[in-house]
Amino acid sequence: MTQQEIVHRVDPDRVAWRVAGDEVVVLDTGNSVYFGLAASGALLWQRLVAGATSTELVTALVAATPVDRERAQADVAAFLADLRGHGLLQGP
Repeated sequence: MTQQEIVHRVDPDRVAWRVAGDEVVVLDTGNSVYFGLAASGALLWQRLVAGATSTELVTALVAATPVDRERAQADVAAFLADLRGHGLLQGP
């Protein structure tokens, strides 16, 4: 039996966001804190709005940037941990 991957998703009740050029500006409405996400973060963020697994995020990052899969996995894990630490993702 294959374990189903967790779908990570931005918490729409907690954030407001806009694309600004090749960046994304995020407002944590609960704490009134702004975050600016550069190109790679913006790429991942936009996928998280609709919901994406870690594998989907890694694949998107590898396809769009000059990083290898191992580095992309570490970067995605750190990005998700940071977002979760700020309470910007749905779920536990």
